[in-house]
Amino acid sequence: MHKIKNSSYHYVYVVFFVTNTMMGKMIQFATRNSYSHVALAFEEDLQTMYSFARYHINSPISGGFVIEHPQRYLNGNRDVEIKLCKVPVSEVDYRRIRKTIDYFCQNKDLMLYNTVNAILSLVNKKIKVENTYTCIEFVTYLLNIRNILAIRDLEIMLEPYQVYHGGLREIARLDDPLEDDYFNRRCIHGIVYDTFSHFGKIILRLAYR
Repeated sequence: MHKIKNSSYHYVYVVFFVTNTMMGKMIQFATRNSYSHVALAFEEDLQTMYSFARYHINSPISGGFVIEHPQRYLNGNRDVEIKLCKVPVSEVDYRRIRKTIDYFCQNKDLMLYNTVNAILSLVNKKIKVENTYTCIEFVTYLLNIRNILAIRDLEIMLEPYQVYHGGLREIARLDDPLEDDYFNRRCIHGIVYDTFSHFGKIILRLAYR
């Protein structure tokens, strides 16, 4: 991130999640970390967040760039624990982050969840795969932070900017439920197709690195 001078700065919000999914619990167990997901938002009410995650609630492998809303985590009577960090960024960085997210939104079909690096991060390794990110890679890329592979490391780095720790429901703006393909459950054949298609695309990108 650029050094902030005088009062010419903006804020972005980094959200750490304790997710309720089986995959989230496996990540917590494997990494020994409280948080299993991270996203970025521009508003404190977290009505719109940006990250890399699964596309469908019951298809855990297939994923990519997603625009998340609180309802994704608060469906039914659920709540999730979060940590919210209000991070100051320079005018230059703020414009760059906005522009980068616009690019991801316009090219979301090209973006894949980096399943390979999600596994390699357990041994503190990673490889570059074009247009492929984990949630932590995406957020650190936006913030222009290098050499961080684990959510825990980013959590420690942003500790001075923490402004909230507790349930998401307490601070999120809960408008009427939004249309979100995330809640369209996939049949077993769809899950198998999603999984093989996802890995096939990653293998092709690895082959042409």
